[in-house]
Amino acid sequence: MREDRCIICGEQKLGLEVKNDRILESIRWFKRNVTRNEKGYHLIVCKDCYRSYKKARDSYARRQILYLTLGIVFAAFITIFSANKLEALLAGLGIILFLYMLSLASYMPDIISPGKEQR
Repeated sequence: MREDRCIICGEQKLGLEVKNDRILESIRWFKRNVTRNEKGYHLIVCKDCYRSYKKARDSYARRQILYLTLGIVFAAFITIFSANKLEALLAGLGIILFLYMLSLASYMPDIISPGKEQR
């Protein structure tokens, strides 16, 4: 049986389950195959840390939208004002990808709400 660990305080407590998404799977793959240091904890958000979690999750969601919007605007300007549209489009896609990866610096996973099942 895996231990429940809060993603905010790191303590072994009971709480709301964290949704296992692609980013968490990638982190677990990296820890399992590269660093060989996977703990295998069952991630949760405890009741005491929920306010901090909610603030961090909302901040991550806002940054992700902001960075993607900025990337799309830059890509559009580059494509419109460039002589070579194909290269400009590829550069714009690179900018969008870079800004999306930058938004992951503040990544905070979603939780499974009580009453909803994980897909």
